[in-house]
Amino acid sequence: MALTPISKIVRRVRPVVSVPELADFVSMIDRQARLLVKVATTASEIIEGKESAHAVRLLELEQRREELKRRNYAALDSIPNPTPRIDEIRSTMDAIDRAAARLFVTGRDFHEWSSESDEAIRRMMTVIRNAAGNLQHGYAQLRKGSSAAEFDAHEAIGCKDAIDRHHPLALRETTTSDQQCHLPPVAQVAPKPDPTSVVGASCQEDLYANLNDIVEELVGAGIILRNWSQRLATDLQGRRDE
Repeated sequence: MALTPISKIVRRVRPVVSVPELADFVSMIDRQARLLVKVATTASEIIEGKESAHAVRLLELEQRREELKRRNYAALDSIPNPTPRIDEIRSTMDAIDRAAARLFVTGRDFHEWSSESDEAIRRMMTVIRNAAGNLQHGYAQLRKGSSAAEFDAHEAIGCKDAIDRHHPLALRETTTSDQQCHLPPVAQVAPKPDPTSVVGASCQEDLYANLNDIVEELVGAGIILRNWSQRLATDLQGRRDE
């Protein structure tokens, strides 16, 4: 996006702009989010039995994720003396990439997670797919210079409460057993090992844990999107008051 307001915010942080504008990175994030929606949709179709876990489309999406990751991180790594704003961009890219990677694992290894889908899993996947769509729409709004992205951000953040409502009651009351093998915990900011290197466990509780980790990533990205949108709204209001 070619956002004059956002560009001016960047210039306030760094008087000399010697790196790509924030707008360029939002465009990169938008492409990541579009891919995330496609991966979420494909994983949902696999869980619903509409698509094979060995579908060529799923593998193609994973290859595209890896390519976007290389290109985006190369652009970030080329920036000297990163600012806090650039750190937020990296955190967002990290969160979206990890969510997509975990969704790939969910689709690829679904037959190992559970022998069959249940209604709770299908509803949780719907929440994740909708949240990914909210994020993508929010980034598109931001690219246009619209502070309305905040509404999409709040919808994405709300996916945590939505998915909690679909957790089976028995799972909420179940304590973790020594035999369970969970995916590594996921933070909102710090990069984590590639989850595709982890073989999915055959217990359904781990599938729920994996989906919950995906939601945590989407919430983290949503919080940053909300902050960007609020800053843009403040800047636009300031321009109107001048």
